[in-house]
Amino acid sequence: MGRVAFLFAGQGAQVPGMAADVKDLPKVRHLFEVAEGIRPGIVDKMLGGTQEELNRTLLTQPTMFLADLAYAYAKEEEIGTPACACGFSVGEVPALTFAGVFSEEDGFRAICKRAELMEAYTQRVQGCMIAVVKLPRDKVEALCDGVSTHPANYNGALQTVVACRAEAEAEFSAKVKEAGGRAMKLRVSGMFHCPELAEEAAAFEAFLRTLPMGAPRLDVYANLTAQPYAGDFAATLAAQMRSPVRFTDTVANMRAAGVDEFIEVGPGKVLTGLVQRG
Repeated sequence: MGRVAFLFAGQGAQVPGMAADVKDLPKVRHLFEVAEGIRPGIVDKMLGGTQEELNRTLLTQPTMFLADLAYAYAKEEEIGTPACACGFSVGEVPALTFAGVFSEEDGFRAICKRAELMEAYTQRVQGCMIAVVKLPRDKVEALCDGVSTHPANYNGALQTVVACRAEAEAEFSAKVKEAGGRAMKLRVSGMFHCPELAEEAAAFEAFLRTLPMGAPRLDVYANLTAQPYAGDFAATLAAQMRSPVRFTDTVANMRAAGVDEFIEVGPGKVLTGLVQRG
C-alpha cells in the first residue's frame, strides 16, 4: 500500500443506520459515549432515525461527524494511520478531530454549534443545492449570477454543485438544461458554501476561538485553500462555510504530494466516486 488519504464524507451522504457496523469497536463506543454526554439521544437518532429526520441540518451534521469518525477509527485500526486527510464540507470537522486538532468533546461541540447556526440560517434563507453535471466548471460559473446562484462545490471536471435560492431553482435548472447539462437537487436542507452564510461563519469563528486546538498528527487539506491546514485554523474552518469546496483541486494536490490511494471514511462512496471520475 502506498500513501493513503482518508476522505471524510459530507452532508448528503447520511443514511439510516450508518456506523451500526462499527459501533462495538472500543474507540467508537467511547466516541459515542462522549457524544451522548453532550447531546443525549444523538446515537439512537443516528442508528434508528428516518431518512427525513437525518436530512435536517441540525441532525445531519452531528450524526455525520460521529459516523465519519467511527469509520475512520475502524479503518485506521485495520490499515494504520493515513498520510493525510480531507473532509468534504461538514466532514472537515471530524477530519480535524481525527488528526488531533480538536479533542472528541470539542470537535463534537464544534459540529453541534455549526449545525445550530446553519439550521437557523436555513430558516432565514430558503434555498437548495443543485449538482450540475455534463458541463465544465467555467460554463457553470457563467450560469451563476452571484446573487441567487453561486458555485459551491467543485467536485470534478464535469460536476459542480451550485447553491441556489428557492425562487431561482426552476429558472436555473432550465438554464442548465438549455446549456446541455443536467441539474439534480441534492438531499440537503439549504444553500451552503456561499456568501449568504457570512454572518453564521463569523459566529462560528468566534465559537471556535473558545476551543483549544492542537497541532495535527497528519496533514488535513482545507476546503478553502486545497492545501494542508496552516496558520489560523479557526479562520480557515469558519471561512469554509461561506466559500466553495475545492475538492477537485484538493485531490490534485494530494496526488502531487504522492497520495495514490483514497479511502472514504463515511457511510457511502460518493467521494471515492468523484476521485475516480476526476
